[in-house]
Amino acid sequence: MFHHSSKLQFPVRVDKPDPEFAMLLQQAIGGVEGEIRVAMQYFFQAMGARGDVRIRDLLISTATEELSHIEMLGHAVALNLEGAPFPIRKLRPKIRSSMPFWAA
Repeated sequence: MFHHSSKLQFPVRVDKPDPEFAMLLQQAIGGVEGEIRVAMQYFFQAMGARGDVRIRDLLISTATEELSHIEMLGHAVALNLEGAPFPIRKLRPKIRSSMPFWAA
């Protein structure tokens, strides 16, 4: 069972929107080693946990904590994109080279 509160655990502030940084944050959310993968991995391990119920609870609690990280990162992405124009072709070459082929 989950309980959701609309209040973030920690305040997320952005002084100046930065679309390039928002792209990097998106990698932290859904990239190869991103928070989504980690949360799902903990959930999967919890569902298969047998024996001591405390182990399953620990895994589910950890997965839930990872979801809160996704929420904070998502909020930071939104703040970095707020009011900022996003011409993708004008990104620095280093950022463009790390983008998927379909986004360039």
